[in-house]
Amino acid sequence: MIGTARTIHVKAGRTLLIAGPASFQLIEGEASVLGASLDLSRNTVARGKQAPIEIRTSSSFNIILGEEASLEELDGSTIPLSWREAASALAEIGEGITVVIGGADTGKTTLCTFLSNSLILKNRQVAIVDADIGQTDLGPPTTMAAAEVTASVVNLSQVKPSERLFIGLTSPGHAKGKVIRSIKRLVECHTKPGKMVIVNTDGWIEGNEAALYKLQMLDELQPDITLGIGGNETPSILQTGNRTTLPVGSPDIIRERTRIDRRELRVLGYRRYLAGASLRTLRLDGVRLRYCLAPNDLDLRVIPRLQLENLKDAIVGFLDASGFLQEIGVLKDLVRSAKTVKVWSRISDTPSTIEIGDVKLNNEGRELGHLWPQ
Repeated sequence: MIGTARTIHVKAGRTLLIAGPASFQLIEGEASVLGASLDLSRNTVARGKQAPIEIRTSSSFNIILGEEASLEELDGSTIPLSWREAASALAEIGEGITVVIGGADTGKTTLCTFLSNSLILKNRQVAIVDADIGQTDLGPPTTMAAAEVTASVVNLSQVKPSERLFIGLTSPGHAKGKVIRSIKRLVECHTKPGKMVIVNTDGWIEGNEAALYKLQMLDELQPDITLGIGGNETPSILQTGNRTTLPVGSPDIIRERTRIDRRELRVLGYRRYLAGASLRTLRLDGVRLRYCLAPNDLDLRVIPRLQLENLKDAIVGFLDASGFLQEIGVLKDLVRSAKTVKVWSRISDTPSTIEIGDVKLNNEGRELGHLWPQ
């Protein structure tokens, strides 16, 4: 990150709002982000993300701002009252499934982080299922993941996922059934007495198709409570069916991300899981090969040559025998005669299945397009 470090002093009762790309470190004092107390370690704020730092006692920070980053001091807290009421409601319920729905850039991930931290501070058991396959914090784009949360965190990327599933796309429109089945599977991995599972969903809610998709998701998950945040379409989804629902507001500080912000966030996500990758050759003997949206395995012997060429640079997911994601990679070549696949990845264990996604990437994690027209 290019930027000059500076020291900021902030009085108690204020909020320091940092928009990335930036980093910050508490030097002295007491402060928190979304209920998570800060220690003396340095925290990073990615482009398109924000960190609302609530100042408990007069505090000093070392801050580095990157290009297009910003820093603002505000009076009081930026956490809406409705969020605190939702946290109290979840604490009272104590266990079960909570689903958060809302449009893009309404604060769903921030809300999930706040709810998780609030429950952790009350010594409750919490798991997060991050099913926003385009902007997930628990794994690379095109995937979803679940994690046991054992401590309060500044952002969900600090949580280590315990299970990950490969979807192969960054939006759910062409994979609605697969997305819903995958969410349900991750939720079932963590559902148990005394534990609250919080599900963060994607931001596709506009239009009849999106609404039906979200309603089908709710029918399958049967949440104990559904939280709807922001957006004109959210109330109609909440009001459909006999469900326990609670509307919550979006913080006034929420900023709409640009297409560039979203693209750069995805690049960071891919790069995080391609770090340390190299060109590897894997034999396909005993390894299943399939396309993310096809029901049947691919037969390398009958795939036309032009189609084999088109598959190059596609993101791939390496799956274990249970279908959970081990690593991602970039498909570089399929050699029919040798029954081998060349990939750019850090995969070390032989996978049970190689699943080809729809997104094309270069080795640096930048999107090149799609296998099929969108």
